[in-house]
Amino acid sequence: MASITDFEPTGSGPEGVGPERDLGRVEVGNPAAALALAHAESSIDELFAAGVEPDDSQDAVVWIDELERLGRRVDAARSELVESIQRRVLHTADGHGSAKIMVRHVAHLTNAEATARAKTARLARDMPKVTTAWKAGEVSTCAVRALGRVDANPRVAAAMRARDDEFLRDAQTMGAKTFAHKVHRWARLIDEDGPEPANERNHKKRDARLVQNPWDLSWELTGFFASAQGAELREILDRYVDAEFEADWAEAKARLGPDGLFGDGITKHDLQRTDAQRRADALVRVFRDAAAADGSAIAPGWVHNIHWSAAAYEEMLSAMDADRPPRFDPETFMCRTEDGHDVDPTEAAANSLLHKVRRMIVDAAGVVIDLGRARRFTGSARVAATAGHTHCIWPGCHAPASRCEIDHLHEHGRGGTTQPANAAPLCGKHNRWKQKGFTIQRDPTGGWHTTRPDGSQLE
Repeated sequence: MASITDFEPTGSGPEGVGPERDLGRVEVGNPAAALALAHAESSIDELFAAGVEPDDSQDAVVWIDELERLGRRVDAARSELVESIQRRVLHTADGHGSAKIMVRHVAHLTNAEATARAKTARLARDMPKVTTAWKAGEVSTCAVRALGRVDANPRVAAAMRARDDEFLRDAQTMGAKTFAHKVHRWARLIDEDGPEPANERNHKKRDARLVQNPWDLSWELTGFFASAQGAELREILDRYVDAEFEADWAEAKARLGPDGLFGDGITKHDLQRTDAQRRADALVRVFRDAAAADGSAIAPGWVHNIHWSAAAYEEMLSAMDADRPPRFDPETFMCRTEDGHDVDPTEAAANSLLHKVRRMIVDAAGVVIDLGRARRFTGSARVAATAGHTHCIWPGCHAPASRCEIDHLHEHGRGGTTQPANAAPLCGKHNRWKQKGFTIQRDPTGGWHTTRPDGSQLE
């Protein structure tokens, strides 16, 4: 198996620089930096000459890891450049208003990209450990940019300095999406002196428009909703989209046969509609079902689940009773849908007083206590099995938990019990991959481990 770190500069120029690399082209003022940049560019040339071609899937993992590490280090250098230009006021010589504007102009960047670099440039002051790890390629640029967006808020910057170690640990172990959610949730809870409560403002601004284009007679639908209302709409729409997908799949099987046109099964390419078209048709179906008032694709008894942590729920109720702002602990706070969409706690708590609440107990590793020994994970057993997960647990898969199958990790036919500790959400595709010899286990700390048939770890 090849590793990218095996490649060494072999050029005939000074210190390994290739013969076609002109050191004079690098015009930075520092001679040592000029030589380093030339060496880096020469190494990239050699990498492309050697070929970016992994030997197999496991070698591809090595390539991804090595190139990502190098890319992170380059991103950190770009960020440090913005900070240096701003600190030394070098942008004013050409009439630029800031280092961000200068970099945006010279590098032909979008404003969003230039802003992201400027925000991460300021992060070195407040989170030196995270920045050092970024320079070493140990944390992703996505994670650092999530922190940079939060650090731009002066009301939480001081609190971030005290959590440098924690955010570094999380950035090294969490996926980018999970980490960003945690960082933004933490900032939202910490920023007690912010403007009017965001969800109250969003609720006031709620809107929906269906506007026709007079030129081609098309229609455009736009909307804006507060957290709980939007989360409910999203869950309903997702179920309608699933129904449209199942209809397309059934039509393809009837048209092509269960083995498909070439005998290798039905694929998404055989379906009559695209994902975008199914979403549009699903929304039309929602409107038509509402107009008909019966025959809805959403079965009677459908439940909109909101998952709370006990500490957050009790604090919200206490705050409502005392007519004071809630004081949540970011470490224990949870108020979200089963697919991981955060919900405003004030609105969710008020709704809970009018509807049913199911209590579940989890252990220190986040595993829900046994709710029974039913043969299949349905009803409350299914809710318990998905309570600690927002998506399929297969590494890299983001299929929402609400659309996953709940499966026995240790097969039921071989003595596996039907309890949350032996269950996990897996999308249909990855649930079937267990039949190819992949195994999934959960360690005592709650972490998941997926093992290939050859015994190596997929993670």
